[in-house]
Order: sequence, then C-alpha cells, then structure tokens
Amino acid sequence: MSDTKGFAPTRKGGMKQLPPLPIDFDEEAHRYTWKPTGERLMMSVTGVLSASKSKRTLQTFARTKSTWAPRGTYVHRCLELFLKGEPAHTLMHGEYQEYVQPLLEYPLWEHFEPVALEYRVCDLKRNLGGSLDVLGYDHFCDRMVLLDLKTLGKGGRQYSTDAQLGGYLSMLIDHHKLVVDDCLTMWAGFGEAHLGASQPPDQCLIAWENAYDIWKATQEEI
Repeated sequence: MSDTKGFAPTRKGGMKQLPPLPIDFDEEAHRYTWKPTGERLMMSVTGVLSASKSKRTLQTFARTKSTWAPRGTYVHRCLELFLKGEPAHTLMHGEYQEYVQPLLEYPLWEHFEPVALEYRVCDLKRNLGGSLDVLGYDHFCDRMVLLDLKTLGKGGRQYSTDAQLGGYLSMLIDHHKLVVDDCLTMWAGFGEAHLGASQPPDQCLIAWENAYDIWKATQEEI
C-alpha cells in the first residue's frame, strides 16, 4: 500500500478528501490565481502542452472546438457528479448520453473511491496552474490513481496524455507530497468507454519536463 500521507483507506468509504488549494479559476479566461497573494498564474498545463503540438494539430483543434469542447465539458461534469454520489440513471440523458452511459457503467467505478475531483493545482515557481480530473483510490488493486478523462468523436484516435498527467502529478507532489501509484486515461467514445494502459508516474513526470522545456524554449525565442 502506498505511503499516501494519511489518505490510505481501510475500506471503501474511509478515504479523506484532499483539501483544496487556495486557487481561484476564471473559466472564461482560463486563468488561475493564487489567492494568498492575488498572483495570476501566467500559463496553464494545457497551454504549456500546446507548444509541443504541430501547427496543423492546433489548427484542427481550433476548427473543431465547437464540437469537442461542449461534449468534453458535459461528459466531464457527468463523471464528476456521478463520483460525488449522484445516481447514474439521472445523468444518462441528453445530447451526449451515448458517451455518458458507457463511461458511468465502466467496472472501475465499482471499486474506485475519489479523493479529489476537478481539483485545482499549481506550480508557483514556474507560475503555472492546472485542473486534474480525478484522483482516487482503486481498492481492488490497492493503489492511488491519477486519472484523466478524454472524449473521442467517431473515428477519433487516442494519443499520449503522459505529459499532461505528469504536470498535475508534479504539482500534487509539490503541495501534498502525495504518492501516486499509477496514472491512467479513461477514453469515453460514442457508445463505448476504454481504460488505457498503465502510465507509470515516472514516465509521466519525464514527459512533462520535456514538454515544459519545449514550451520554455519557445518563450525565450519571443
């Protein structure tokens, strides 16, 4: 069992929730503020990662944002409410029910207990902020898991989320000294949901540092 600094459970239902950090988030501007000083953080994790993407990929994201952004927001909200205790059947309606139903029916949740949902994190030294999707305990495998949720349109392809998870992980370690045993990505597609292969935390941290170095290099060129 992990050394989780007081967060390791004795049974499902025995987890302590991770206390929130004093961070404000402006949804519209996608900006984070460290409340104790009022400092607005310069960049987000996703903003840093954009420097590693090709111009064509960024153009595609921008062109299709009106499709994937509302879908992602809706599905993420449904998972958050479900993991907070709202009955699944009350959430399996609406425009994106084909994405929500298989996600909420996925077997993982039967033995998974969240300790943080849509949780704000930051790196004050690098002036960065971010929001992780799910941190929780898998009682079946006896492990603390950092999980990112992605939605895929019809024909959409999976991609590496190592760097993104590594960014959140580094900030969790910085503020909470929390040991995470595994990083995972849940892929919610039309009519199906898949849990990706294990993404070792060290691998994710390395990917994040590489992505940060790329982003930092682009800033020095400006």
